[in-house]
This record gives sequence, C-alpha cells and structure tokens, in this order.
Amino acid sequence: MFASLTDARENTTTVPSVADRRKRNRQEMVDGILSAARAQMREEGVAALNLNEVARRVGVTTPALYKYFPSKMAVYDALFRLGTRLYVEEFKALNLDEAESGAAAIGGAFEHQLGFAARNPELYQLILQRPVPGFVPSAEGLVEAAEVEQVAIMLVSRLMERGLIAPPGPPERAFALLASVAAGLTSNRIANEPDLPAGEGLFASLVPEAAAIFEKAWAPAKTNRSRRGGASKKRGKSGGGGGAHA
Repeated sequence: MFASLTDARENTTTVPSVADRRKRNRQEMVDGILSAARAQMREEGVAALNLNEVARRVGVTTPALYKYFPSKMAVYDALFRLGTRLYVEEFKALNLDEAESGAAAIGGAFEHQLGFAARNPELYQLILQRPVPGFVPSAEGLVEAAEVEQVAIMLVSRLMERGLIAPPGPPERAFALLASVAAGLTSNRIANEPDLPAGEGLFASLVPEAAAIFEKAWAPAKTNRSRRGGASKKRGKSGGGGGAHA
C-alpha cells in the first residue's frame, strides 16, 4: 500500500506544472511567429514584413500577435538575434583555427558566409546588410552581433600566431579586408545566383582562388626570406660558373 502511494507521488512529479506548460506554449507561439515572418521575408523581401500577414499565417489575430511582439521592429530584432546566434554557432563548429593552412581557413570562412546566405537569405541580409529602413538592433542584439566580428578577428589572430599568415597591421585590419571580399562574393551570389544550392555557382567557385590570393599576399616573412635566399644561391652558382669559364 505504501509502495503504491509512493509510486503515485513520483508519477505526479513528471506532469509539467501550469507555469511550465504556459512557458512552453508561449515559446511554441514565438517560434511559429518567427517562422512565418521568415517565410514572408524570403518570398517578398526582408523589408516587406507585415504583421497582419504573419498573424494570418500563424492563425491568430493581429492583436493576439502583439501579446508576443509589440511591434514589427521587435520581430526584426528577434530575428536579428536569432541570425547572429546561428551564424556564430555554425562558424565556431568549423574549427577553422585548426586548419592546416591559411588558405584552408580563409576559404572555409568564405564558404561559411556564402553557405549561410544561401540557407538563410533573410537572416543574412538582416544581420550583415541594411535592408530595413529605420531598424536599429536592441542593445542585447548589438552585443550578440559584436560576437560575429569577434570570432572572425580571433580566427585571424590565431592564424597569425601559428605563422600561417602575416598580414600588415593588426588582425582587425586584416578582418576588415577579408569581410569586404566575403561580402562582395556573397552579395554577387545573392543578386545573380539566388536559387542555386550552397556551394554551387560562379561565386562559390571563386572562393579557393580568393583564399589563395590572400595566403600568397600574406605569406610570413620567413617564407619570403627563404625564397630570396634560394634565389641568391642560384645566382651565386650561376655567376661563379661564368667566371670560371671565362
């Protein structure tokens, strides 16, 4: 008898509380609203977001939607923060700081950005471009967005520490140049090849060449000195032979 009472008490602890159920239901609704917003942004453009349309897709009234997001800008901010988190998580998972060469690391970073934009075009445009007039991320969003830049700068720093690249100036300057090239490749891909899968198309094919250019331009001084030394030895041998022949 006592055992059965104990079992009953244990079973009741597995039933979610009212507060837990409400929290779960609220999160499900938030996720549904954001998914509907992303779908509309993909179809009609990032700046075309309309909360009446989002509410229709979710199956609620617009006033009901305002219980979760008080404004359209609040939806944009939630998506901005979602996009930055996804971007950073994917980037970190690549472990590019362990790449065998500078070209492999730089190429991997370029491929990640192109791939992220192909898989999540609405999030990419929201976090790395300025498609929505008047939208300014919240303070929390800006903190998360700063990590996008920080993880990339840390990668450059690590490659420099390992002696794989030696760009002139600090890592921040090298990052700025890399980010500019990556943005150019990605923007051209979005404009000219929007429907191609990640990794396909002209601009994706340019990644290895672009990475190789950076690796060559930023070759460590040690490599350059060894090359110059080898060339000097060859010239010395050639000159000595000529003098003996004369």
